[in-house]
Amino acid sequence: MRKIVALMGFLCIFAASPKITVNSFGVLEQEEFYSSEVAEMQFESYKDLQSFFNSINYDLSTKKVPLVILKCLPKDMDKIESINQKKELFVKIMLPVILKVNEEITEERDKILSMSSADELSYYLKKYRAKNKQELLEKVLPVPVEIALAQAAIESAWGTSRFAIEANNIFGEWTFKPGTGIIPSDRPEGEIYEVRKFESLIDSVRSYVYNLNVSPFYKEFRDIRAGKINKPVEEGLLYYSQKRHEYIQEIKIIISKNQFTEFSNHKPYRLQLALLSSNIWSNN
Repeated sequence: MRKIVALMGFLCIFAASPKITVNSFGVLEQEEFYSSEVAEMQFESYKDLQSFFNSINYDLSTKKVPLVILKCLPKDMDKIESINQKKELFVKIMLPVILKVNEEITEERDKILSMSSADELSYYLKKYRAKNKQELLEKVLPVPVEIALAQAAIESAWGTSRFAIEANNIFGEWTFKPGTGIIPSDRPEGEIYEVRKFESLIDSVRSYVYNLNVSPFYKEFRDIRAGKINKPVEEGLLYYSQKRHEYIQEIKIIISKNQFTEFSNHKPYRLQLALLSSNIWSNN
């Protein structure tokens, strides 16, 4: 028996070869079709996305997370009436992206650990603005999943904000380069900042993680994460928001209320995807 679940959608295959774009795809149990490690997909409607997640048995309670990366959020996220349903879908969208970026950071860290000479380390020292290998290793670490989820929820209003939908900006990052972002309607006169536009959700998460790992404003965050300071890691994010301590408290409440610490134990896995030329599936 051969089981294929077919669904219309937008699919990009990440592989050594150029990206392949198709109009339909299948999820299967055999290895006889073309398979990839990560799929980047796009759904206009949250209902279509929910149907897809159901078709691949994506269930947060299993602690297994399929590495399906959404290019952008469904534009009708704000139409979900159930708050719990909206939160669950948002977590299902963001968790694979966060885990993938953390995986990338871990791979970089493993490379750095294997290096010894200054020449080998030079690229990463420059990239992470580090003076030596020890400082570099303190910077090249994953961001705790619960922190990333909580900040994503706060900054994007659970995936419904204008900037999350129009700019793929999940973490409220600014840019001071004119024309590279969206001008907030409430921007004070004389200010030049814009809300940065990203090509995809994963670009937004990568930028967020890099920001926490490099910016001098988050040195305390990194020191806490590295075990040099004994206090909750979210307290190192004091300068992320102008609300300061109120913001830290908000992060703690979001994490506690939504049990985000449970997701720190979730593990990503790769889906096998069959490329189909049309919306056809077979059971024999």
